[in-house]
Amino acid sequence: MKKVNTMEEFAALAGVSRPTASKYFEKKDAVSPRSRMKIEAMLKEVDYRPNLLASRLMRKDSKIIGVLIPSLGDPFYASIVRSIAMNALVYGYSVMIECSYGDPALESKAIENFLSVKVAGICYAPSGIRQVEKKLHRIQMELPLVFIDAVFEGANYSVRNNNRQTIGLITDYMLGAGRHPAFFPMPNVNSNAKERLDVYLDTMKASDESPIVLPVGQSLRWDFEEWAREEALRMIRSNQLDGDAIICANDRVAFGVISAMFSEGLITFKDQNALSISISGHDNQPLSKFTCPPLTTVEQDVENIGKCAIDMIMSLIGVISDEIENHIKLDGRLIIRESA
Repeated sequence: MKKVNTMEEFAALAGVSRPTASKYFEKKDAVSPRSRMKIEAMLKEVDYRPNLLASRLMRKDSKIIGVLIPSLGDPFYASIVRSIAMNALVYGYSVMIECSYGDPALESKAIENFLSVKVAGICYAPSGIRQVEKKLHRIQMELPLVFIDAVFEGANYSVRNNNRQTIGLITDYMLGAGRHPAFFPMPNVNSNAKERLDVYLDTMKASDESPIVLPVGQSLRWDFEEWAREEALRMIRSNQLDGDAIICANDRVAFGVISAMFSEGLITFKDQNALSISISGHDNQPLSKFTCPPLTTVEQDVENIGKCAIDMIMSLIGVISDEIENHIKLDGRLIIRESA
């Protein structure tokens, strides 16, 4: 079978124009039945695979959405990426995924990669790297840039969780259960860290309760589980772990806290006199229901985060005519399990 390397060569052999061949490989129904028959007949005679990326780069709209997240190793971000990808497909767009891993050079390079392939828009989950902030403020004036999960100050568009509703929800639940919850912060890697702490403080004060913020060290680490375990062990061994309940800023922090408490004998399945303490998280990570004990948490609406982000980009580039709010905050729901 003859090997064909270029779209131009294939189109000539099939007896159609190059734009017609390109259109066929993007969407078969977009070409006439006669042209489709010619193309499909030639595909049986030659070995040809189109370079769709090269074809898209020749157009202003590449039909690619850039997605920049801190790490695909975090199941929460993986869930959002899946929602973004599935909703982009509805409009005939695909996604290009880049991860920063908390490295300024990688984050800057990822942004340049998006620009080099002429993405139609970018969904961006900040990793707390302030060095790229000026570049992002410039880019959002040139193409649709939608912040997801967290934001930088001055962002034009964003879709994220309503931390005031969700942290308020879990704090009120703990108080309603007769607990006096302490708050275990997360590393200060994005805007969620301060927002969630502030809401906890406000909710406790509104209930005439004294807030307890556990004394964790300042950190920009993304290995939340290991960091939280280290901090929790330090507090347990120095008798600084206060309160009869702990609200963790996210589930990954809670995983580390549960591990530390178990290793120190504060959580046991044998000793009925072990310390009785409630633990909760935030996000409803896929593994949260498999911890021991299963973790009470607040579930973010990740499906709608992805959908709203894509709808926002499609509206900004004129694919849909729907008017979209510039900043969308989505409510979550309480998931009660044995840990609380």
